[in-house]
Amino acid sequence: MKYGIEKRSYILFLGSIEPRKNLYRVVQAYCGLAKRINQEQLPIMVMAGGKGWLNDDIYQEIEQSGLKKQFLFPGYIEEEDLPLLYAGALFFCFPSLYEGFGIPPLEAMACGTPVLTSDGNSLIEVVEDSAVTVDPLDVKAIEDGMYQLCVDENLRKTYREKGILRAKDFSWENAMEKLYDIYEGLSI
Repeated sequence: MKYGIEKRSYILFLGSIEPRKNLYRVVQAYCGLAKRINQEQLPIMVMAGGKGWLNDDIYQEIEQSGLKKQFLFPGYIEEEDLPLLYAGALFFCFPSLYEGFGIPPLEAMACGTPVLTSDGNSLIEVVEDSAVTVDPLDVKAIEDGMYQLCVDENLRKTYREKGILRAKDFSWENAMEKLYDIYEGLSI
């Protein structure tokens, strides 16, 4: 594939490599996951996106983990390649500490990719019950969510189907209908 992703299965993160994305804990959770899954079946961890700020500890944690070969940093992903990248992932991992809205989980769901995300902030409002949600401050909870999505094909299927349905709630057509209803309700 264009970004160095071979035919192996992969877990996808997409966003800036920075502290608010909670990647330090994601790396720790992935290292715990690696102890629970056969190395031949362990998906690689693709961390796509631009380099943000204050991210040295993330790279240092990877370096010290002994799993450096399991991490791939393809950098910026071109817009036209996003659907294929999302759709090819085993699941999308996005337990961010803070988001204004949460477009990446929504994009992943629209592509039929199961999502693991935070149970707080705006992300829970976006995904509702259509994703595996975890406490973003709890490394073990992130690890457990990753493990469940790695080993349970039925769980992935369930969240794939729920995610596609939930993503449809955010279509432009749906937004226009809601806006029209608001205008209709105004008494001028």
